[in-house]
Amino acid sequence: MTSNSAVISQLQQDIINNSQKGFPLCARPYQAIATQLAKANIITDEQAVFNAVTALAEQQVLSRVGPVFDHKKAGASTLAALAVPEEELDKVAGIVNQFDQVNHNYGREHSYNLWFVVTASDMVALKSTLANIELLTGLPVLVLPMEASYHIDLAFSINVTGKESPVITTVNADAKKTKSQHDALNEIEKRALRTFIEKGLPDHLSPYQLVAEQLGLTEAQVIGQIAQWQQEGLIRRFGLVIKHRKLGYDANAMVVWNIPNQDMDSIAQRLAKCAPVSLCYQRPRRLPDWPYNLFCMIHGTDRSLVLAQIAQITEQLSLEAIEKDVLFSFKAYKQHGARYAKVASNKAANKKQG
Repeated sequence: MTSNSAVISQLQQDIINNSQKGFPLCARPYQAIATQLAKANIITDEQAVFNAVTALAEQQVLSRVGPVFDHKKAGASTLAALAVPEEELDKVAGIVNQFDQVNHNYGREHSYNLWFVVTASDMVALKSTLANIELLTGLPVLVLPMEASYHIDLAFSINVTGKESPVITTVNADAKKTKSQHDALNEIEKRALRTFIEKGLPDHLSPYQLVAEQLGLTEAQVIGQIAQWQQEGLIRRFGLVIKHRKLGYDANAMVVWNIPNQDMDSIAQRLAKCAPVSLCYQRPRRLPDWPYNLFCMIHGTDRSLVLAQIAQITEQLSLEAIEKDVLFSFKAYKQHGARYAKVASNKAANKKQG
C-alpha cells in the first residue's frame, strides 16, 4: 500500500465489498445494510454504517453512491487519448478536465500518455466535445469507441485490513413493493431523475426521500424507477463507486493486444474469464499509430505482481506471439460518474471562442 493510501476500518471494508453492486433500494438503506451485516455476525447499526460511508467520502475513497450506466443505452461515449509533450501534460490534462463530459482522465506510460473517457447525450454532442478538445489543446485526439464488451466489472473485492469480508445478500424489498407504482413518471421526470442521480445519492439516512422531495416525486416513484432501470439494463450496477487508487490499487495496467480479427471472440472470451482481468473490451485499430484492438484492465497494489499476472495469462492462453503493450497509469487527473445530460455550453470552449 502506498503512502497516499487511505486507512479504512474493517466495517468500511465490509461495506465496500458488499455494497458496490447492491446498495439497497429501500427507505432506510443504511439500516438495511446494518441488518444484513448482522446476519454475518457483524454487529453495527444504521448510524454507524452511515458514518462509515460518509467517512469514506471524506477520505476521498468513495466517488459516489449511485448508478453506473450502460454507456450504449445511456447515450454516447468513447475512450480517447492524446500524445502530449511530457512538460505540458499537467496543463493539457487541466484543459481536458474542464469539460463536464470528461469523467475519467489518467496519465499513462506511453507516447499516448493522456487517456480519458468522454460521455454525452448523443453522438452529435460527443463529436462536438472531441472537436473542442482538439481545438483547445492543439492536439489530434485518438478516438477509440467500444465495439464489443466481453467483461466489465470494476466492483471487485478488496482486502486492505488483512481480514476477509463475508458475502451478504441485499434484499430490495421496497423496490419490489413499488414495482407497479412508478409508471406515472413521464419522460421529463425520468430525465430529471437520471440527471440528479448521475452525481450520486445525497448524503442522508433517507436519500431516496430527499431525491423525491427535490424533484417533486414520491419516494416510491424514485425507488421503483431506479429498480426498473436496473431490470432494463440501463443501470449496470447501483452502489458504492470506489476510487481504487485511494485504497492502494495504484499499479493499474491497461493491457492492449493486436488480435487477428478472426480470433477476436475466442481470445477475448478466454481473457475475460481470467481472474485478474476486471475489464475486457474490443475497440478499433487506428493505423498506423495504434495497432491494438483488445483492451484488458488489471488493477493491483504491486507493479511486479501485475506484470507477473500478465506474463502468466500470456503463457496460459498461449498468446506469446500476439503483439501487446502494457500501459500503467501514473496519475489520476479526474474521476467521477459519467454525465449524459445535455450541457448547454462549455466554459473552456466558450472562453477560447470568445
